[in-house]
Amino acid sequence: MLKETDAIALPKVAPGDRMTDDEFFEFAPEDRKAELIGGILVMPSPAYYPHEDRQGFLLTIFRAFVRHRQLGVILGSRTAVHLQTGEVYEPDILFVSAERAQIVRREGVFGAPDLVIELLSASTANYDWGIKRRVYAQSGVRELWLIDPNGIEGSAFFQRDASGLKEVAFEGGLLRSLAVPGFYLRAEWLWPDGGELPDEVSVLKELGVL
Repeated sequence: MLKETDAIALPKVAPGDRMTDDEFFEFAPEDRKAELIGGILVMPSPAYYPHEDRQGFLLTIFRAFVRHRQLGVILGSRTAVHLQTGEVYEPDILFVSAERAQIVRREGVFGAPDLVIELLSASTANYDWGIKRRVYAQSGVRELWLIDPNGIEGSAFFQRDASGLKEVAFEGGLLRSLAVPGFYLRAEWLWPDGGELPDEVSVLKELGVL
């Protein structure tokens, strides 16, 4: 019999382990990114600076814009999103509209976010382009951005129409969001000629937040 002072040892888990959804939420590590993809535990390698720089930039401007207009909630990369049995992801950025706020719970998001942003890396790109993109489409995500930190050529942007998620292009260097009303992205913000991302304050002024 366990004494009150006895520690309860949790099962050790490792990338490649097959798990149920309940096991994932109970045993997946809290100190690093972990996803359940096809019922298999996947733990990506640490992200490089270009990935984290763009993730931080986008999270800052999206969160300020969404809060300013009271559109819903923006969450970052440690939020679990339960989409289907065996499919629990942690996208880099997600948006859930105020009208669908009930899918956001203490443990994570249970249902399809309106917008999902994945920043691609060598260890995750095959999943992002493959099974995760299919599951996002099947689950009803309205808008999906797959962003290559190294350039727009390796990126893709999808918006939902009557037939499903359809790839869309920048027009005049600008992409208007379907899921976040009034928000737009300039290609030069993510892939500037000089290499340095723009100051968030100047971007938020242009977007009418400041």
